[in-house]
Amino acid sequence: MEIRREIELIFKEAGGILTTKDIIGKGISHYYIKKMLEERVIESLKRGIYKLSDLDIEESVEVSSMISKGVFCMFTSASMHELTTNIPIKYHVAIPKKDKIRLPNYPPIKLYYWDKHQYSIGIEEIKKNDNSILIYDREKTVCDFLKFKNKIGFSEAKEVLKTYLNQEERNIDKLVKYS
Repeated sequence: MEIRREIELIFKEAGGILTTKDIIGKGISHYYIKKMLEERVIESLKRGIYKLSDLDIEESVEVSSMISKGVFCMFTSASMHELTTNIPIKYHVAIPKKDKIRLPNYPPIKLYYWDKHQYSIGIEEIKKNDNSILIYDREKTVCDFLKFKNKIGFSEAKEVLKTYLNQEERNIDKLVKYS
């Protein structure tokens, strides 16, 4: 029972989500990982990534932990920045162009494979409870919507731009720089 409390404490200190490497690095063997899975103390999000079952963790944090270099983009970042009224049915995540990712069956995720420059500009880290997620800032999100307006729809791009221009937190200099 003592090892169980130790594992729960390790998970809670890490925000509820750990990789196999992290767990083993804390001196916990594969045997205990398997035992905790069987007892449903932890659950597997994806191969090698686990979460503490009794913690209520936002789904966006789970997605972020499953895709290590993933950055929330397009409709997901627009929704998080309150730039759109659309509620995305999938998580939109950008990754470097040559990365290979194996996606879980759930939740639904749409990947965008972007070149180094397009991927690396405008990334910000935000906190969700005790966890960090990567998301593109408002200006990068607006630029992406304008860039892909023919694929996603002109009305969606127009809504994002109009909402952005009406917000007090806008930074027009940064928007121009990104464009």
